Amino acid sequence: MALGTIVPSLITLAVVYLFADAIREISGVAVPDMARGMIALFWLFGVYLIAQRVVSARPRIDAEPLMLTTVSARTAAFGLLIAEMLRLLAHTAISILVLTGVSVALLGSPVSVLLLPVVAVLFAATVVVTGSLVGYAIALLVATSPFVARHKTILGTAATLLAMGGYFLFLYPQVGGLSQAALAWFPLGWLADLAVVGTPFVGSTIRAVGVLAGSAALLVSGGLLIERATVAFWFIEPVDPQTAGDQPLPDQTTGNKTTRPRTRDTLADAVAPLTIPQFVSTPVRRVAEWAIMRTRRDPNRLMFLFIPVFAIGSPLVNTAVQSGSIGTIAAPLSAVALPWIAGSLFAMNPLGDEGSVLPVTLTAVSGTQYVRGLIIPGLVFSLPIILLVTGLAGVLSPYTIGEQFGLVVLSVYLTCIATTVAPAIGMVFPRFSAIRVGQSQDVLPPRMTAVAVHALLTALPGALLAALVVAPRTARAVLAGVFGLVPTVLFELLSGSADGLLATAAETFRTIGERIQAVDPGQLQLAGGGFLLLGGVLCSYLLYQTAVRRFNQYVPE
Repeated sequence: MALGTIVPSLITLAVVYLFADAIREISGVAVPDMARGMIALFWLFGVYLIAQRVVSARPRIDAEPLMLTTVSARTAAFGLLIAEMLRLLAHTAISILVLTGVSVALLGSPVSVLLLPVVAVLFAATVVVTGSLVGYAIALLVATSPFVARHKTILGTAATLLAMGGYFLFLYPQVGGLSQAALAWFPLGWLADLAVVGTPFVGSTIRAVGVLAGSAALLVSGGLLIERATVAFWFIEPVDPQTAGDQPLPDQTTGNKTTRPRTRDTLADAVAPLTIPQFVSTPVRRVAEWAIMRTRRDPNRLMFLFIPVFAIGSPLVNTAVQSGSIGTIAAPLSAVALPWIAGSLFAMNPLGDEGSVLPVTLTAVSGTQYVRGLIIPGLVFSLPIILLVTGLAGVLSPYTIGEQFGLVVLSVYLTCIATTVAPAIGMVFPRFSAIRVGQSQDVLPPRMTAVAVHALLTALPGALLAALVVAPRTARAVLAGVFGLVPTVLFELLSGSADGLLATAAETFRTIGERIQAVDPGQLQLAGGGFLLLGGVLCSYLLYQTAVRRFNQYVPE
């Protein structure tokens, strides 16, 4: 809450304090299309978040049997809407108070005391109603369509990637050339015109009236549709994706038609259309299919894997976009980050994911079969995608053909390493107890320790290898800084004098840094790259054997 509300509000107050005189002198400035488009973009993003929350975490009301037998479905649905609105306003209340105070004190607009909270309420209400309507419609579709229910994870992932891709295209116009001003036509973006009424900013009166009328119409019609959608969703029997495709076949003994599965391979049918090659031995294939099915049925745990991706990748991509070097960083980033993700998808908590069937699994397959079954999904399904994405990013990059080919080969190597070492790390740092996030269902994510160790063994050396491929001089400078400059500065600060043991250590590390800087880039590529490649192969072999041994020796408590 502090990072999302208090910190931005404090930053806003600091900026207002520094530029208070300039703000007071504002007069007759027209509301730009960029402001309308920014509000429209945030509104659409809010609708996406609410819809996702309704589908994944809040499709039904708490204590549903009690609620739906004591109050009407309309009361329950509207109660959920009001709770969601209050939750959203709680995250924005401090920022709204700050903006209201600035508008009244510096812009001389007493009407903002009433108008800005009204704008905030309209924004929150329309976002919640629209997002909830979309969310309930999707939940109803999943509950009634066998095809959507069976493939909801794939369809949901595709929809998420599409939505986030569109959002970032408008958020970073340097990438796609789509400015936020292009959304100025969107009616909910006209809240900007309503918010500036009574201030020195000049907005469109027609748009201000239009957004009021449009918001009222949206809330009324959306509320009625949500009532119908929730009644239809709460009072139907959801389809079973596992038996929805069964065909009635005649019973040989009675002559009556009975429902029998179309396929005899239930586990393979459960993960369709994803398939494991038939040349893989049956025990290994079953473990792989079991891992795929767990991942598809519980995709919420994968969100924890993307915490370091967003924490590290977002500022990196943002810096690249702002500097205009996105084409330079895209190919190395794909060659390093995508293999790390591929290795984390299926095997970061294998023992914990087995749950109550772990004793059966321990006796049904050998350690070698189990570990190989965990490795195969990451290789079979991720490797073609990683090759394609890295290759396309390389073609669009300024690198030479040789460097592009080197990055593609590196992506294959890192994918093999990342998928091979993941089972051992997941077994060394298992999680058996589910955690509860907000009001969502219990989630059993991998331990953050396992995620961090996996990244340390794959992404970090992978990034150094990528630098050796496309920018050996930069890699040399980084190595000189890590093994020379940083220890030198640290020991000098601790020493405080030119004599003594710490001063000698500082001088030693300074010499190491200078020697690294003197190494020829070609020699560094050959020696450093060879050392890292062989080290990765050795590490993956040792961890593979560790995973097999731990599985064979594991005894449930």
